Amino acid sequence: MRAFLATVVVGILLGLGSGYAIGRFQASLMPWDPSLEINKGIELAKVGQETPDNKDGTAKGKRGKQPKVKVDEVLYDFGIVEKDPSSEKGEHKFYIENVGDADMTLADGGKGCFCTDFTISKGALKPGEKATVNFTWDGARSGGVFNQGVRVLTNDPDRKEVMFYVKGLYTAPIICDVGEVVFQNASATQQSSRSFRIMGFEKNEDGSPFPLEFQRVEVTDPDHFEILLEPDSLDNLTDEDRKSKLYSQTQTLFQGIVSMKPGMPQGAFQEVIRLHSNSPKTPVLEISLNGQISSNEIRISGRLFDDKDSGQLRLDNVQRAVGKTTSIRLTIFDKIPANENTVKVKSTRPDWINVNMTYPPEELQKESPIRLVEVEIEIPANSPQGAFMGPEKEQLGEIVFSVGETEETSQDVVVPVRFAVTQ
Repeated sequence: MRAFLATVVVGILLGLGSGYAIGRFQASLMPWDPSLEINKGIELAKVGQETPDNKDGTAKGKRGKQPKVKVDEVLYDFGIVEKDPSSEKGEHKFYIENVGDADMTLADGGKGCFCTDFTISKGALKPGEKATVNFTWDGARSGGVFNQGVRVLTNDPDRKEVMFYVKGLYTAPIICDVGEVVFQNASATQQSSRSFRIMGFEKNEDGSPFPLEFQRVEVTDPDHFEILLEPDSLDNLTDEDRKSKLYSQTQTLFQGIVSMKPGMPQGAFQEVIRLHSNSPKTPVLEISLNGQISSNEIRISGRLFDDKDSGQLRLDNVQRAVGKTTSIRLTIFDKIPANENTVKVKSTRPDWINVNMTYPPEELQKESPIRLVEVEIEIPANSPQGAFMGPEKEQLGEIVFSVGETEETSQDVVVPVRFAVTQ
């Protein structure tokens, strides 16, 4: 069985340079990466635990003097910032005050992205004292719609953690609404198409839209790919698009279609689309074009799995208090036995995504060469708030399945998962 990687990146970021963009559907968060939580699981003096003999002399189970958190601001919106190296970095100060009657302990509880950092001015606060949380960010390492958080841990039994956020939007003169145009699970014998939008943000000195035009469209493999680019209207936006802060700033819009002709060789490919414009700020816009021409051995399907445009499992917004559950199906056109040893989950990103698999009965497998494996996927309630919305591969959630009887013959099937956990 030939190994292949069924993965895709479609995104929401508009960028600082090639490859940064935003997703067609609204996404206001950048991914929260649990691996960056440098103090994950930290305990602060056994917060909230009762002891047989409290130090203040109170009886067991009764609360004596306690620290108490007070914060006046937890979110800072730096607004819309045009691409400019001088404005790609910023900082903002938040404050934590101890309004209780016992000493307060503060600790670093982790951050959600390499593009952010923070420092706490004091690790201990006496009653009435304040600490400064200095939040810094680097837009050049993220770009696009920006919403990042950091976590401060406390020993206040009623508020053991405080989340601080900054948000805003970095723009570029011209962007593509997908980070990459990706063909997943594409067939070598059939024509396939993918769509994208080009968004222009430039204005003339009088504030009117810059008359953006594209004089020439190129692709590095014209024998196998054809590009069609035409002017589009903001009136054609969906209701979901209209909610996006990004689309509200768009001055000109173009619709693009990439058609892949039959005859592509099997295996991975990576090409580049170059759009030559009349913009003095962005004379050439490059869009990555890649994918995988696979065999017909495995197919992925599901109600929320987009197998036509993005190749993603699109859960979109997930309420933190509720979580979300959906299912997909792996259809395996191979006579290997389908069980927990041959079709299994190799890894997930983030690691708290729950995946449960149901295999077809053995008797049915003896009668049919097709194996239908049902997969239930759950974003648990009370998962960390944040988002895995792309457009880069590492900025999406991911489930990797291993399919095969031996390690040498097994293949990885990667299902990108696009979602954001919100309050």
